[in-house]
Amino acid sequence: MRYRIKFSKVGKMRFIGHLDLLKVFQRAIKRGEIPVSYSKGFNPHQLMGFAIPLPLGMASVGEYLDIEIDGEISPNKIMSSLNDVMPEGIQILDVRQFTKDDRSCATVLEAALYEILLDDKIIDFSEMIKNMFLQNSFEIEKISKRKTKVADIKPDIFSIEEISNDKFTAFRTIISAGSQRNLKPELLVKYIYKYMGKEYEFLKVKYKRIELFKNDNGRFLPL
Repeated sequence: MRYRIKFSKVGKMRFIGHLDLLKVFQRAIKRGEIPVSYSKGFNPHQLMGFAIPLPLGMASVGEYLDIEIDGEISPNKIMSSLNDVMPEGIQILDVRQFTKDDRSCATVLEAALYEILLDDKIIDFSEMIKNMFLQNSFEIEKISKRKTKVADIKPDIFSIEEISNDKFTAFRTIISAGSQRNLKPELLVKYIYKYMGKEYEFLKVKYKRIELFKNDNGRFLPL
């Protein structure tokens, strides 16, 4: 039986990488005595898969993991068993059993919601964003391991909405995520700073992932 686990990763746990996070869950599943299924072959491993890695240092309250279990267990039992053995900073928020129509979270993932806190209070930020979207394209350099290319990131931005904050400008944005198209939130912020004519400094901007979405007939729904 397959289950989808929603969890948060905050505090000091923000600074562990994806492979270490995998080990945290592998150990927790063993300590929580969850009868997880294993792959076949010479090097069997627990059958689990994350929706998408979380960048190192970023907090999240909307991460997802699919696991396969031998037999059937109450989702509440899985959640309580894992929360009892999880380190501080990781909390299981929800567990649900797969339906017959479900596909893996990595397969259906199409968008992510981020909350971003800038390092300044920008007057008329919402009006500035509205004017920015009048442009035909948002061209910015994307740097990969092999090469640097100029890309138009405008089609990957679904919404930007300013949220209240007394000292700094803060906003929420839904952008593309997943195997088909994936926009890093840092690239969006870099472009906004470029548009404003301001210098971008990574360490002065705070990012938090809030939710991951699938596309259900044109509507974004949580995984």
